[in-house]
Amino acid sequence: MENGVVQTVENLKSELVEFLQQMVQIPSENPAGNYVEISHFLKDRLTQWGFKVEVIEVPEEEVKNSGLQTPRKNIIATIEGKQEGPHILFNAHLDTVPAGDPSYWTYPPFSGEIVEGKLYGRGATDSKGRLAAYTMAALALKKSNIPFNGKISIVATCDEETGGALGAGYVTNNKLIEGDMVVVEGYSNQIVRAMAGVLQLKIETEGIPAHAAFKWKGKNAIEKMAKIILELEKLQQNLEKELSSITGMRHTTVNIGVIEGGTKINVVPGTCQIEVDFRVIPEHTLDEIYNRVLAIIEKLQNEDPELKAKVTRISSFETDPTVTSEDSPLINQIQEANKEVNGKSLPVVGMLGQSDSRWFIQNGIPAINFGPGTNDNNLHGYDEFMDIDDLVQTTKVLAVLIKNYVGRNSFAEKRH
Repeated sequence: MENGVVQTVENLKSELVEFLQQMVQIPSENPAGNYVEISHFLKDRLTQWGFKVEVIEVPEEEVKNSGLQTPRKNIIATIEGKQEGPHILFNAHLDTVPAGDPSYWTYPPFSGEIVEGKLYGRGATDSKGRLAAYTMAALALKKSNIPFNGKISIVATCDEETGGALGAGYVTNNKLIEGDMVVVEGYSNQIVRAMAGVLQLKIETEGIPAHAAFKWKGKNAIEKMAKIILELEKLQQNLEKELSSITGMRHTTVNIGVIEGGTKINVVPGTCQIEVDFRVIPEHTLDEIYNRVLAIIEKLQNEDPELKAKVTRISSFETDPTVTSEDSPLINQIQEANKEVNGKSLPVVGMLGQSDSRWFIQNGIPAINFGPGTNDNNLHGYDEFMDIDDLVQTTKVLAVLIKNYVGRNSFAEKRH
């Protein structure tokens, strides 16, 4: 194995850890989404390292039309080779979920404290750890003085935790970034090639309020909703028999995440509503699942003419399932790089979560999910951490991937 970039990553270990630590120490919780400080820091640091850096600010009118108050910023940082060639992208997001009550953290959530080989803090893995690895892998190629053609771009985007429409969605839909392939935030112990679709519904039932002592004068909207909930449970049981062919994806799931109804214990409730999240495997379509819900309600209304229900699709997070072929050259490239560094192949799976990969796929850029960290790193929980050995080792894999990829001018022609 040509180990120039691998050794360079090892030499950059302290710089890599410090870079991640500094990013964790800059809060960028979403909501509300404050990207000013983190974008300034990245622009300065990546420029110092020799990247050509562009900060893309979403027009203020679009931000306001989306119901948001703070500026939305995205960063594209590129290193170019000597000649034209393939263009590889790496995407991670700038925002994190809120840290929550800091008293529940063993170490302060924005400290970046290092204890027993782990770096703690909100975003340590999701997704500043990935951003650190992607950046340093590209820098390792540059510092190794290995000639290459084409481009390497780090695409650091906002708002992934709230859907990504003004982040990865904005830069891809407006063709502000194009490339031959993209590696999107993921885990180091597997390659994710497929992600579930997301369908979210609001279901409302209407009743007639009355005093509880004269219940027969009203119609109980919560009791009507209970019939719908029972049928949704049966739908889940049926869906559990309709398995996905993709490892890790299991089946379409039904989750009733919110329920609201009634005004007072001694009042017959006049309204009730639930919000339901469906994670849809590629073997199903969003419309198919939606129509199955409508059929359930129609059946109930035929049985109970007093049941009045309204179903609304919540469009802000709605997305179709995304799949990259199991024999995709993208996956082969990651496998080859992992074998060079770690001597083994990785499992190739799907998952019921979602990421910004869908925005790239929808705009014709093949995507897979891979990066440092695992789902045991307390993502979205207290004491989120990054294992430093994992961070360094995965950065080595990514550096070899880049070295192999930009050195193969013919690969871009075979990418699909």
